[in-house]
Amino acid sequence: MLTRKIIFPALMLSLGSGQVVAGDNDINGVNLNQSDFADFADSVTNIFAYKTLLPGEPLGALGFDIGISATSSESQFKLNNQQRDTNHRVNLVTINAQKGLPGGFDIGIQYSKLMDSDASSLSGELRYAILEGGVLHPSLSVGGQYTQTSGIDALDYQSFGVDFGVSKGFANVTPYANIGMVASSVDPILNTTLKEENPTLLKVSAGLNINLFAFDILVGYNQIGDNNNYSIKAGYRF
Repeated sequence: MLTRKIIFPALMLSLGSGQVVAGDNDINGVNLNQSDFADFADSVTNIFAYKTLLPGEPLGALGFDIGISATSSESQFKLNNQQRDTNHRVNLVTINAQKGLPGGFDIGIQYSKLMDSDASSLSGELRYAILEGGVLHPSLSVGGQYTQTSGIDALDYQSFGVDFGVSKGFANVTPYANIGMVASSVDPILNTTLKEENPTLLKVSAGLNINLFAFDILVGYNQIGDNNNYSIKAGYRF
């Protein structure tokens, strides 16, 4: 029953995110000069880096947050041929899971699948509540994340991130906001004329979690560098 409550709403959201044609987002080669590849690395980082899609309030030792999200990510390039396109967006579907631990710690994972591609990413996060929050004051937290991709022939991608967050619950609604950095390694493993790029980008995120008793809905925004991401998540937070 719980699985149905989580998956059915999220599948409806992801199915509505747009139609795709097989292979349009596969990165099978990189044909750019070094300057353009540096910009391309920023777009790749925006697409695959960890997205903050939950409040920072600690879950507690028995708590969990699990759901499926659909994300529209901005890219300054088409991925399969690296042509510049300032209006280009790609879609991802993500499984999100967070588990509360004793002492104000939470641990979580994200598995994201880039639609119309073989590419996917796996992220892990450890978050600590500096201030757990209460009736009169918000929760303050710090989190660290790591991401690694698979299924991309032409690139090896990994990133590390850290952010500081604030959130405050009001009845069944919890807004949150975060600011931090993402440092990535984007290695063009099939193109020996290009050097690895290591962008370090500002990350800001904000969102609103709404508890509907049967399940939770979250709308979230992440901006990594100059590129943005819009997400909606359906799941259960306890």
